[in-house]
Amino acid sequence: MSEGTKHMVSRAGVDIAVRDHGGRGATVVLLHGGGRDMDDWRRVTPLLAEAGLRVVTADLRGHGASGPALWSWPDAIDDLAAVIDRLGLGEPAVAGHSLGGIVAALWATRRPRCPLAVNVDGHTNPTGPFDLDAGAARAAEQTMRGFLEEEVRRAGDPALTRLVAELGALDLFATYRAARCPLVVVQSEGSDLEELLPPQVATAFAAYRRGFARELAAVAAATPLLSVLHVATGHDVHLEAPERVAGLILERLVPAGAGYRPADR
Repeated sequence: MSEGTKHMVSRAGVDIAVRDHGGRGATVVLLHGGGRDMDDWRRVTPLLAEAGLRVVTADLRGHGASGPALWSWPDAIDDLAAVIDRLGLGEPAVAGHSLGGIVAALWATRRPRCPLAVNVDGHTNPTGPFDLDAGAARAAEQTMRGFLEEEVRRAGDPALTRLVAELGALDLFATYRAARCPLVVVQSEGSDLEELLPPQVATAFAAYRRGFARELAAVAAATPLLSVLHVATGHDVHLEAPERVAGLILERLVPAGAGYRPADR
């Protein structure tokens, strides 16, 4: 497929790089994860476009070809709104991976007419809840916080410091409870990240994953607009299982009988 039409959308002094892949069907905007760019959706974009969707990808502020800027959730949401307005997209679906997935979840709290928001394995700082007793949970939280603080200090990047602080300040479960449009949270079940962590940190992170999954299930049970999909991949769900990610978007956006069939590959 072609690379699409490139645009640069300016908002509040920050340029946001956008690529419109065209199409006449329902529209979906795809947002990448932290430290990446719109090309991260390269395996999913053609599957959506071939099924007739209009696919738009964008680089988040401070990422890829977009302008440098410190991170904030309100700014990220306003950037997305500016892109949608500039390209005349109306009320598109929004799907994101990791950091972009959290932006999609926040979008769902503000846009009741959005047909679908998808958070593909987007999490805030892994500092709780933990699937441990109270004393062990406190120790695990201290371990994770200390690890994060050391990694940020070692990087010495003000933009990363700001991003980690913003992640730590966001209540993701409250965000899910506040969804005003259909929101799908895709939860990976792989352990690829744990293999890269020091043993004590990996143990704490595994307890966090179990605790988060338990709490997420409880929130989903009490939130009609929220659904959870578990996939047996690592964090990069959209790269490891692009057909699965494309399929969950298409089955919710393409009318029955319109010609879409799940990819058998």
